[in-house]
Amino acid sequence: MSWFEYEGLTPGGTAIAGRVEAGSRERAVEDLAQMRIEVRELRVAEAPPRGRAAISEDDLVFFNEQLASLAEAGIALDDGLAQMARDIESPRLRGWINALVADLRSGIPLDRAIAAREQGLPLLYSRVIRAGIDSGELPATLLNLNQHLRLAGNVRRLIWEVVSYPLLVACIALTVISAFFLLVVPHMKEIFADFGTALPGLTTLLLKTADHYPFILLGAGCAVVVLVAIWTSLRFSESGLSLREGILMCTPIIGRVYRASLIARFLRSVSIGVAAGIPLPQAMRLGGGATGSVRLAADAERLAAEAERGRSVFIASQTAGIIPPLFGFCVQVAVGRDALPTAISQLARSYENRAFHAQSMLRVLLFPLLIIVVGGFLAFAIVGMFLPLVTLINSVSSGGA
Repeated sequence: MSWFEYEGLTPGGTAIAGRVEAGSRERAVEDLAQMRIEVRELRVAEAPPRGRAAISEDDLVFFNEQLASLAEAGIALDDGLAQMARDIESPRLRGWINALVADLRSGIPLDRAIAAREQGLPLLYSRVIRAGIDSGELPATLLNLNQHLRLAGNVRRLIWEVVSYPLLVACIALTVISAFFLLVVPHMKEIFADFGTALPGLTTLLLKTADHYPFILLGAGCAVVVLVAIWTSLRFSESGLSLREGILMCTPIIGRVYRASLIARFLRSVSIGVAAGIPLPQAMRLGGGATGSVRLAADAERLAAEAERGRSVFIASQTAGIIPPLFGFCVQVAVGRDALPTAISQLARSYENRAFHAQSMLRVLLFPLLIIVVGGFLAFAIVGMFLPLVTLINSVSSGGA
């Protein structure tokens, strides 16, 4: 795969520049054509550094806030950004801003200067900047983008919390069970050996489990490692990614959170794209790609193709796998009233709230479930450990009689 720098025109005649990764020059032109960009110039570019973003999300939010303040105050951007760079502790952000300042002072417009170093930044970031400049609403556009970035960060933290909480619960339960089999049962076994009586079946089962527990633990650990390796390997193929998504979405509660967060990210991206003047079909394709979901991207591609053919997005959305029919309804109702970005943004907010509600339900249900599972096991273990004492007492009583 190679990188290409392009300059071209959008369907509305706006100049646009940026970078695209493709297998060949022809493929790059085809990809840009799918985004409805008319290529005027295309040249091979040096590949950007892999594995690291230009600046972090927190740095980008800070940069947007400061840039909005400069634009609102009418301060020359090159001078304002240069002063901002002097007061920034982050070397990466400072170097990134200084590079922008150098481009601005050489006469390059802000959106093109950002497009030249857009690697690792949100999709169409430079296009959003250009839309804000053209509309004269750059401060409002940047603050709206910041809201989206914060919400996207909250969604990512939400997913991590949803995944980490069950793991924490499982670790606590495993610790309690392991302590019982490795520390308690061996001492009880020595005591039972002095009884000289036949042990109940439940007690015998616990003792045998304790004898083999290290091997059981090792086998379970190997199984977990194999499953994690298989799960990770699924990332490297489109069918594997689709399978991963299917498994996640079928998982109780976690699936609801994952699905709602995907839809919310898609809707937010579409809303910002449409507000920036991107045609709806292209905004849907880019929004689907921004989520990283194979299934949602396929839905977005099909809906975009239907919209380009002049067909109803609402009808097409009825058979979508992930994108909700309500999105098609919003498009059908709001597009004629020029309220599409607002309608989609409000719909995105409802799915974000749904994801947060599902997470709270997970917290409410999982802890009591942990208490029930661990408590049930301890009750089972206590009964198994005390049954020999009952047997011994009965034997002594019978002998005395």
